[in-house]
Amino acid sequence: MVMTEQDKPRQTGDVGGQPKQRYWTPDGRLIKAMPDMRGYSRIDGTGTVIDSGIRDANYDKGWLGQKPTELKLYCPHCDLWHDSQAEIIKCQRQRKSFDNKWARRTKKESPQNGERNDDRISKLENDIGEIKQLLQKMINGGD
Repeated sequence: MVMTEQDKPRQTGDVGGQPKQRYWTPDGRLIKAMPDMRGYSRIDGTGTVIDSGIRDANYDKGWLGQKPTELKLYCPHCDLWHDSQAEIIKCQRQRKSFDNKWARRTKKESPQNGERNDDRISKLENDIGEIKQLLQKMINGGD
């Protein structure tokens, strides 16, 4: 059976709506998205404009304008692509060490001396009550 144009399943952006462009990720996935056109200018050390124009910011995400011939591996740890599995493992280790560092810092900066969130909230409620009383006194003329 010959499949005609009408029989093919429709893809997003084929009919109506904003014009879409095809992009490919380095791991070979197809993405249809609107071009994200941005103005740019390059400036040298003295402040003189060397180059300026308009570029598609989707290429900054790592997307490609044509299907890649050599596929890269997707890394779920940094949401980018790497050339080898060893680089992904290295990225995972770096991510774990970064997460552990911030977990230690968060634990260190968390409330000390057994103070819990309930204690902090009740203290804040008491302080707000005192502020309300002071405002009432000011409104009523210092009575």
